[in-house]
Amino acid sequence: MAGIDNLTEKQTAVNINDDPKRLFVYGSFLDGFFNYKKCLEGRVVSRVQARVRGSLFHQNNRGFPAMVHGDGWVSGEFLELEDFDALILKCDIIEEYYGPNCPDNMYERRITETMLADGSRRSAWVYWYSRGDLGSRENPVIPVLSGDWREFTKTL
Repeated sequence: MAGIDNLTEKQTAVNINDDPKRLFVYGSFLDGFFNYKKCLEGRVVSRVQARVRGSLFHQNNRGFPAMVHGDGWVSGEFLELEDFDALILKCDIIEEYYGPNCPDNMYERRITETMLADGSRRSAWVYWYSRGDLGSRENPVIPVLSGDWREFTKTL
């Protein structure tokens, strides 16, 4: 992707008033996967290939990925959705996101800078794995070194 190596890491929460009304997905919300079919199918206004800085892991016992902060690139889709406010609440339930920094969250939803396929940068909501159990006996993982969970699932 053009300009991808020039992206500076911006993975921290920002003012909620800067809500971008866009979502970056990298796992089960990708087109064709189970949570996409459950929640987003027929509701996507636009879809663009994109990347964010991070590290990606496949959770063996859960069958879906977890992204944490890192220096690699994670591939996914930058989505604009119809009725964004209603859909993001459905996504929050699926991702076990109960609010900022809630200790019960499985994922923390944060506004993150993404790099689109054309090299442009746009902010989007991103779900970051927030539990400290990756790689534990209870939650064994496989690193997805390519950063592309769709391609990784073809090897399972």
